[in-house]
Amino acid sequence: MTRMCGGGALAPQGLAGLHRAEIVRSVLIVLLLCAATAGAQVIDRVLATVDGHLVTLSDVRVMTTLRLTPAGAGTSTDDAALDRWIERLLVLQEVDRFAPPEPAAAAVDTRLVAVLAPLGTPDALRATLTRLGVDQAWVRLWVRDDLRIQAYTEQRFAGALEPTGDELENYYREHAAEFVRDRRELSADEARAMAREHVMASRRRALMADWLDGLRRRATIVRPTAGNRGPG
Repeated sequence: MTRMCGGGALAPQGLAGLHRAEIVRSVLIVLLLCAATAGAQVIDRVLATVDGHLVTLSDVRVMTTLRLTPAGAGTSTDDAALDRWIERLLVLQEVDRFAPPEPAAAAVDTRLVAVLAPLGTPDALRATLTRLGVDQAWVRLWVRDDLRIQAYTEQRFAGALEPTGDELENYYREHAAEFVRDRRELSADEARAMAREHVMASRRRALMADWLDGLRRRATIVRPTAGNRGPG
């Protein structure tokens, strides 16, 4: 069964192709579930639908096994990983609406190598991907979408992230101990750069959280396993 990258593979096949693929995928999943029931073993199950796009247990397991989300991104449980997958699908739908430039092939290659390296030797890599039901082309599409998301969010929030002078001064006063290295107080330029980085990171997290909340409210998200409908 061909797996769809990033919870929907919105590019390059396009939305029309995606809907057709979802229908085929739904039929295949039903067949798998029926076979699993007959054999008293669950092979896969649908964890959620997002605007009609399926997300399965095997999708989430691929993401967690290959560590396709940043460390500390909250994927230690299947439910948390499912939330990350849903968020990714919602963001990709937004990215496809505005169609940012394609990432450079060299950048995709570099990211792909970094993702696959922990899997070990070529034979170990091949065995892991085969067990998960994906291939290197699937992983390449995932990292390509990572770069598209990065480019889109940087462009979307760039202007709103720049802190004011007052915000930098407030951060410095509230976190003065952070501006000492080896018993030496950082220079004014070093302190300003460090304060700017921390304030921008905090603002980015807040803006991203608000934006994702808005995407969830506008989407139709159904999570059968949780027995609810609406924001996941």
